[in-house]
Amino acid sequence: MDRDLLLLPVAIVAISSASILIRLTEADPVAITFWRLAIATAITIAVAEASGRGVKVGGWWPAAAAAGALLAIHFTTWIASLFYTTIAISTTLVNLHPLVMLAISKYGLSERVSRRTAIGVASSVAGSLLMFSAAAGLGGANLLGAFLAFIGALAFAGYLAVGRLVRARADTLSYTAVAYGFAALFALAASLGLGAKLFGYSPDVYALFAAIAVVPMLLGHSIFNYLLGRYRAITVAVSALGEPVGATLLAMPIFGQIPQPNVVLGMALILAGVVVVSLEEAQPKNPLARASAST
Repeated sequence: MDRDLLLLPVAIVAISSASILIRLTEADPVAITFWRLAIATAITIAVAEASGRGVKVGGWWPAAAAAGALLAIHFTTWIASLFYTTIAISTTLVNLHPLVMLAISKYGLSERVSRRTAIGVASSVAGSLLMFSAAAGLGGANLLGAFLAFIGALAFAGYLAVGRLVRARADTLSYTAVAYGFAALFALAASLGLGAKLFGYSPDVYALFAAIAVVPMLLGHSIFNYLLGRYRAITVAVSALGEPVGATLLAMPIFGQIPQPNVVLGMALILAGVVVVSLEEAQPKNPLARASAST
């Protein structure tokens, strides 16, 4: 088994903390988006310089900028949704992107999508929908929050698709720095346009900004960016479906949200889908298209 696939559970655990940290942050959702991206960009550039490689920008940067725009839309809409509806509903709907990613992978990226992969996606999406139904039955669902989370799902699918193409030509740190940097600029423009408060928060809030940038962003999304250079975009997309499971488990001790039996069943279906797709990717004789990008 390819050892890089062991990074998937690390990324899943990392992104699962995002909704919890965000709900604990008493700040404007757009401000959270900006600081998350700005801090992550600064750290990524620092790591690139410390490694001796630096950030090497090539002709791929416009596509990376487009990925950054999609990432900014994803974070802005999803983070806002967390303040309108429950964590379970928000994280479930924003992770319906594999449905879109499946079509993009097959028709847009010309990646092979086998029946086994489709079954894995279907299992994970079924689990997500089951969790959504259970959460909605508990109340607190808000139409605007659900709509914002769904827009976030569409944006994330586009972000993964563009990232898959760019990673074939760019190393991980360079692509990540450019994509995050442009995403931060787009978030800054949105903050200024909407009059969002960017400064004047307490030290605790800025500490949470940093935590959101380091854990779910660098240990989550940056690992996904690395894996996009080695595996199919659909594999990364399905793996991200572990987020609502992790978020729900973390919400139990922090917010006292105990999942019902049907929620637990939904978790099992999601994890089953992740395992099915990941194991297919790990098969050494599986003729999958692999990008030749350097790491």
